[in-house]
Amino acid sequence: MADNGASFAFNFHAGASGDSDQGTAPKRERVSHDRAAAGASVIAVHCAEESIEHASSIREFDEVIIDDKISLSKGRISGSETAEIIGDKRVHDNDLIPRLYEGGFKLWEGALDMCRLLRQEFNIGDDLFTAPSLAGKLQGMKVLELGCGHGLPGILCLLAGATVHFQDYNPQVLHELTMPNVRANLARLPPARPRPNARYFSGDWASTGAMLNSKGLGGHYDVILASECIYCTESQYHLLECIKQALQPPMGVAYVAAKVYYFGVGGGTDSFMKLVNSDGIYESKTIKVIEEMSSGNKREVRVGVRGVCGQNDC
Repeated sequence: MADNGASFAFNFHAGASGDSDQGTAPKRERVSHDRAAAGASVIAVHCAEESIEHASSIREFDEVIIDDKISLSKGRISGSETAEIIGDKRVHDNDLIPRLYEGGFKLWEGALDMCRLLRQEFNIGDDLFTAPSLAGKLQGMKVLELGCGHGLPGILCLLAGATVHFQDYNPQVLHELTMPNVRANLARLPPARPRPNARYFSGDWASTGAMLNSKGLGGHYDVILASECIYCTESQYHLLECIKQALQPPMGVAYVAAKVYYFGVGGGTDSFMKLVNSDGIYESKTIKVIEEMSSGNKREVRVGVRGVCGQNDC
């Protein structure tokens, strides 16, 4: 896998108003879209909090190497199993089917970029799985991972002491993959080590922010993570609105990892940052760039740094 991509950050303006892929574009079921990218009307699906009691029991796990010191466990689910779980044969040959399946069973490179960045940004130690106690930067922080899929970045934060909430479009992804992954990695901790809380939410971003607000979680999160979630320009507006509703002012930070451009789909960090800049609430910066030698594309991790006003205060 090429170690080439990018990262960016965004934060509030002072006084503003308001299975690992190999660098390829997601295989997407073709549909006709004639809506504008920003503010487009997207059919909302039901949003709900999902119970850990509905978690599946995965029998096979793989170890995913984050770096030479840390690896995380992830469940193994085949394409045929994915199609059966989602209930549509097209999923076997498509990473994305709009309004049905958003690629949650696939491990995307951006999620690994995000994990490596989090290791650096929050000084997550090499003794993550062996230390009897932790006193790192993430301990006690509140983290939301949007479009989580396997949930590895969120799991890394959870292991480092944060309270983490996981969100994915498909409840099946949460039950069959995210929850088992959380359990498998927590089971690797020393018995005496505290297990931070995790919660799980399903639904699309057009409704997720309102649902979180209804549960008293609006403006709740110190850190928001999103990996490979901006491949489609249609959904970028709703992702940004969700972040604005959930990120805690004035110090909340949002990290977004993605390719600069997704060939054949149209999204990427360039189009998302144009949207962020035109919205005027956040500032952003690129904090890591990874070159994809095979495709000539780049991956970015961008981070929303410090905020100086909340959405309702600007």
